[in-house]
Amino acid sequence: MSITNLIVHRIERRPDAESSELRTRATPLASNNICESFLEDLIASYNKKGDKGHGAFGGEATVFRTQLEDYLEERMAFTDFSLTIAEGLKDKLDEAGMFPGGFILVAHYVSGLTKYLMVATLPPATSTTITEQLELSDTTHLDLARLSLAARINLSEWQNNENSSRYISWIKPKAGRRLSDCLTTFVGCEETGDTKNDTKKLMSAVSDYCKTIESDTERSDVKKKVFEYCDGQLQEYKTVSMGELSAHLNEDAPEGFERFVNTRDYDVNPDIQPSRSQLKKLVRFAGRDKGINIAFDSDVLGSRVHYDSDRDTITIIGIPDSLKKQLEEV
Repeated sequence: MSITNLIVHRIERRPDAESSELRTRATPLASNNICESFLEDLIASYNKKGDKGHGAFGGEATVFRTQLEDYLEERMAFTDFSLTIAEGLKDKLDEAGMFPGGFILVAHYVSGLTKYLMVATLPPATSTTITEQLELSDTTHLDLARLSLAARINLSEWQNNENSSRYISWIKPKAGRRLSDCLTTFVGCEETGDTKNDTKKLMSAVSDYCKTIESDTERSDVKKKVFEYCDGQLQEYKTVSMGELSAHLNEDAPEGFERFVNTRDYDVNPDIQPSRSQLKKLVRFAGRDKGINIAFDSDVLGSRVHYDSDRDTITIIGIPDSLKKQLEEV
């Protein structure tokens, strides 16, 4: 990864104030090891967020989109472009009236051969440290675990693929949807899909596809291959391609699964970023209820684990030694 431009501004808001104040930086940050390491951590935190929206710019040009084009065409300096973002977001967040303050980061970077622009608000947190004089002192740091307001644009995809409709992604927090809408409205996104629904559609298609396979072993093998391919793509922060997934499932009939999906009404996008936690259900069974928590790999169903639906029971053969020891000590 290499940094093209990186800058940070700050929105300060007093508890009793009706609006926030913007503190701005006059020049981009120097590209050094500290900045690169921090941006890598930020990107990793962003990538780990499971529930994201995906989309593209809407039909009407926003101030953001117009000035992004000006920046990329070198008609606008990066600092001026970032100030437009900071001021625009500040106004939107003031309207929402819920933002406690924080830092606004704008990063233009290259990962592999792909160019990206990321806009994120970074929440500050206070912790205690020990000074060189061995005194306790409060210090402010950036809490990336609480990252909830961020969007990323795949600039290469946007500029080079006019048919693409999913080159923008953004975090969809479980709480604070109103703040998330401030960012997407300012950027001018039109949602074309989201992680949760994309995964649900893919899982439904895989389930129905497996019903066309008679052998239990082959059905299990298909689910494993789906998980392995998707997990590998997610670990490398790449999208899941239906064409590549189809070829991975069956080398002799590489278009089989893709054709199955396209000839039925699953509405699965050709390229998606599914949720790994949901995909794990393909290869692992898990459930909890009233003090019982059971989980096991799908491989052992039918061999070490037997399910009797009529009696509503599960029989486990060869329990783990650690559990056996605990039971014997009761």
